[in-house]
Amino acid sequence: MILSDLTRRAALTGSAAALVAPALTSPAKAAVRTAGHIEMLEPGAVSQLRGLSIVRHGYWASGSNGVLYHGGRGRSLTVVRPGGAEGLDFRGLHAFDRDHVLAMSAGPGTASQLWRTRDGGRIWAAEMTNSDPAGFWDALVFTPDGRTGYILGDPTDEGFTLLITRDGGVNWARAPRGLIPAPAAGEAAFAASNGCLAIGPKGQLAFCTGGAGWGRVFLSRDGHLRRFQVFETPIPAKGPTQGAFALTFGPRGELWVCGGDYKVPSARGVNLAWLPPGGDQFQAVDAPPGFLSSIATTGATVLATGLSGTLASRNGGQFERLTAQPYNVVRLVDRKTGVLGGPGGTVGLWHG
Repeated sequence: MILSDLTRRAALTGSAAALVAPALTSPAKAAVRTAGHIEMLEPGAVSQLRGLSIVRHGYWASGSNGVLYHGGRGRSLTVVRPGGAEGLDFRGLHAFDRDHVLAMSAGPGTASQLWRTRDGGRIWAAEMTNSDPAGFWDALVFTPDGRTGYILGDPTDEGFTLLITRDGGVNWARAPRGLIPAPAAGEAAFAASNGCLAIGPKGQLAFCTGGAGWGRVFLSRDGHLRRFQVFETPIPAKGPTQGAFALTFGPRGELWVCGGDYKVPSARGVNLAWLPPGGDQFQAVDAPPGFLSSIATTGATVLATGLSGTLASRNGGQFERLTAQPYNVVRLVDRKTGVLGGPGGTVGLWHG
């Protein structure tokens, strides 16, 4: 998101709704007994980690100062710095496997770039640079087969930017004009965790925004990008630092969204909401307060994290706070393990 220029660029560095229980069937009567714990690793490099991609037996993470991490099952981290990318902020990341990785930098104009390695990070090549001086890329996602991918960018004169590839990221084309409804004044997406864009289990595509009064979600349900619907969430977005920051699909097609105000991480107010499968209205979720910038779900496990700490829900139970340690991004390996990345190059391992 390019916030109102100086305010929004600073983000690179640095109506009340009825609350409902997060259960997909019936409200939980009591909090879960335990949601596990997070083990914090020693930082491998100075970086704001915001990109995270799980691979077999490990993960890749990425962030500012051109830094990427390659982590295994244990506590070891390998720091990777592509030559010539030292000034880039790698906020988007997709690992096709442990050796083949596509990293997306976020920034105005030519600061948005795609870099690729096919040999585990020894050799990197810059494959694409944003040619629109008004453009700003926010997120990068791929379907499970690694063929179809999308890049979401903030609005320009043509509206929201949505780039599409059908060959694993070799060639990209912009989505047809008029496919996505026009943004509201001041509306844009947040490049906080590569989480403002998500693909569903049946090819659905969704992205979330801020700055339009309430956080909004743009959703294409048909799996073929024929049209997008726009949903208002109960997450406030009265200013350029507020709104819906990240979203994720659950296994049944339910859609979770999180957010808040990154300038006031401890602020109270709705920070989580969900849309039931096939539903037409987002419902606020009762959860501990605070800014959340990333959310992930596997099975009946949901984790959300941000500068206010990390929340977890197991088996449809109430969300509980795991830690107040700030993180930017979370991804789940399975329903009992996950990885988090955050300020200062911090990595956390969640054990449920």
